[in-house]
Amino acid sequence: MESKAVTQKRITFREVYIFDMEILQNIFNKNIDVKAEDKMLFGIPFLLCEKDNKINSFASLILDDKNEIIFQIYDDGSLTNEDRTMFNEYIQNFLAKKRNANFNNAEQLRQSTEHFVHCLSF
Repeated sequence: MESKAVTQKRITFREVYIFDMEILQNIFNKNIDVKAEDKMLFGIPFLLCEKDNKINSFASLILDDKNEIIFQIYDDGSLTNEDRTMFNEYIQNFLAKKRNANFNNAEQLRQSTEHFVHCLSF
């Protein structure tokens, strides 16, 4: 009798570190044709998703048209619906615990994003 090994793809979530920025910029660029006005959409990345030790998506704090803080998930195209749902739930739980200004003050987030995007030199 023949048996088949079942491999499960390992998915993990973690906070973003500065050394992740090049990969995150590449993922962002795949999602958005970056023009000067789109740079602010990069926002402040705060969580990322890794599948089989490869970063495939990240969540970033951005401001919507009403100047309210929201998050946006950017992925490299390999994020499945199931993975996106799990990542979204993880993000919601993470955000419920955050109290610092970038997570709760729109003006602070705007200023931080401008500074951050400038430092990245898109």
